[in-house]
Amino acid sequence: MEVFTRDDAGYAVVADPAFLNAAVIAGLYGVPASGVQIFRLPQLRVVKISFPRPVSQGSLRDRDMHAGQHHVPLALLPLPGTP
Repeated sequence: MEVFTRDDAGYAVVADPAFLNAAVIAGLYGVPASGVQIFRLPQLRVVKISFPRPVSQGSLRDRDMHAGQHHVPLALLPLPGTP
């Protein structure tokens, strides 16, 4: 998953390890924190998040073959300073 931000202020929020870290992602997606990798790319204002899929892509139990809905738990994460 990638989080693209519009400006430096937005990037500063999502790139802050106190806000977005392996423990947060593990809690949102039910994966082990040890398998979460987060890459912060300030030149592009992007944070890339990677973790193993719970099932193999295209398998019988794969409910989101192209991971098109993976963003939903992250999108529902409240930003700092918001209710």
